[in-house]
Amino acid sequence: MPQPWQRQPRSLLDRDPSDPARLAAELAQRGRMILDVATADLEAAEATLGAFHPTSWHFRTALHEAIRSWDRLRAEYGSAALEAALNAPPLTVLTLGPPDEQVPRVTLIPIAGQTYRAQQVAGTPLAPIQWRLTRLNPPLDHGPYYVCRLHDDSTQCDCAEWTYHIDGTERITPCKHLAALSALGWI
Repeated sequence: MPQPWQRQPRSLLDRDPSDPARLAAELAQRGRMILDVATADLEAAEATLGAFHPTSWHFRTALHEAIRSWDRLRAEYGSAALEAALNAPPLTVLTLGPPDEQVPRVTLIPIAGQTYRAQQVAGTPLAPIQWRLTRLNPPLDHGPYYVCRLHDDSTQCDCAEWTYHIDGTERITPCKHLAALSALGWI
């Protein structure tokens, strides 16, 4: 039990947006998402157009720039600080695409050092709030995860972590997907 005079460190989410530690964590999370997007873009271009197409070369150059930027972040803040920032709850969201009604925008969020595409799914009477989370890089072999808030205000995820924790225990701890969407206030 902490003593009354000992203050608990505030989480990054509770800090002022101009706090240097929060800004560094946001920068690390955003940098990781950009690195994952550049990797996925290059893989898609090479699979579709071939390795020597000018578009593939463009995405290869973009990936090398993202890698150099990530290395500069690591040099400035250190590997331990970047790792801690990536394991923190999401502080930033990356939205890609034009603000057009006909073309849906892609929303990316960092979850435990990985970039996920978050897509809201139409709710049902049993689960009015539902999200589909697809890992960007490396993609999941067994499909996306579905995270939802049920009509009784409980939450569920179909990932192995959540299934393992709920199976055989009375205590339900949120998985990293539920924790991330809760931190963003989306679920």
